[in-house]
Amino acid sequence: MLFLPHEVQLDVLKCCNFEQLFSLKQTNFYFRNLINQYEGELARIGFSKLSLLDALSIGRQLRNSYKIVELEPVISDFVLDGQLMKKWKAAIAESVPLFLRGHDDFAGDFVVQMEKTENKKPLYILNLPNTAKTIEEMIIFRFWLEQLFNCAFELALFANIFNPTMINLLFDDYKAISFQFHIQKACIDTSNAKFENFLKLGLNRFTIYNNFVVTLEVISEQQTNILFNIITNEGKKLPRISFCYCDSSRLYDLIIQYITTSKDFSKMVSKIYLFYYSLENFKLNVKASITKEYNCCNSTMYQIVNIYNPKMKFLVLKNEKLSYVIIEKWEE
Repeated sequence: MLFLPHEVQLDVLKCCNFEQLFSLKQTNFYFRNLINQYEGELARIGFSKLSLLDALSIGRQLRNSYKIVELEPVISDFVLDGQLMKKWKAAIAESVPLFLRGHDDFAGDFVVQMEKTENKKPLYILNLPNTAKTIEEMIIFRFWLEQLFNCAFELALFANIFNPTMINLLFDDYKAISFQFHIQKACIDTSNAKFENFLKLGLNRFTIYNNFVVTLEVISEQQTNILFNIITNEGKKLPRISFCYCDSSRLYDLIIQYITTSKDFSKMVSKIYLFYYSLENFKLNVKASITKEYNCCNSTMYQIVNIYNPKMKFLVLKNEKLSYVIIEKWEE
């Protein structure tokens, strides 16, 4: 294959699945560099789910059904310069963690769990220590994160997350756009204290193709403003966003006011789901017309027309029975 023209080599690589590409990358630096150069055009391994779990929750019997990924020495063309070496040594000395817990009631070790797509070997477990003790372990962290960035996940459940600070250290902030988790639907579930770190990972390190779900039971005014800013400015990154089980109507009120009075929706997320415990006190305090009622599920569809642009309309579906609201942008 080495003697084939460059274009022919690329055509051959396009016929390989991810496992074959991964094995080929381990043979020599030439193939590794070639595959890395064209990774956007080549196959990604597909998984149905990615999650970070408590290692103790994986019992001995369950472990027999998992494929354990062993942490062996890796082949890498990554060159560690002196400046980055200093940063890594400082991170090791300070025990900067690879993972962050979403809730304080969990204090164990982590495993990375990956479930393959249907009719494939079902479960993979990647054991990575939470803190690196050597430069070699930092290189291993970087290598395996890079492999995860080259995968595609239908669903990612993050009650615990990879530490954004550690990811930035490992990749030194360069080519940041290339180092992304590719996810159809990403769900984060965290306490208030970890809220901003979780959002930082989601917005900076996720490429989301369907839905970004944020679960936060108690929401402060500052956090409401952060979520509202995401809704009005991250539409190019997020096709849809869902907020689950908030106990305040303020975010809902801000969105309704915005879609009624704003003059620019170019950056807005086009579809928003809001889930609550109750919609008893939720009112439409703007002019809205009822377009459809669904008596079977106690739902009502409203239409709101922007006051500055009559062609810019929004559909608002309120489901009283299940306590959720859907707001969708619709332009004629």
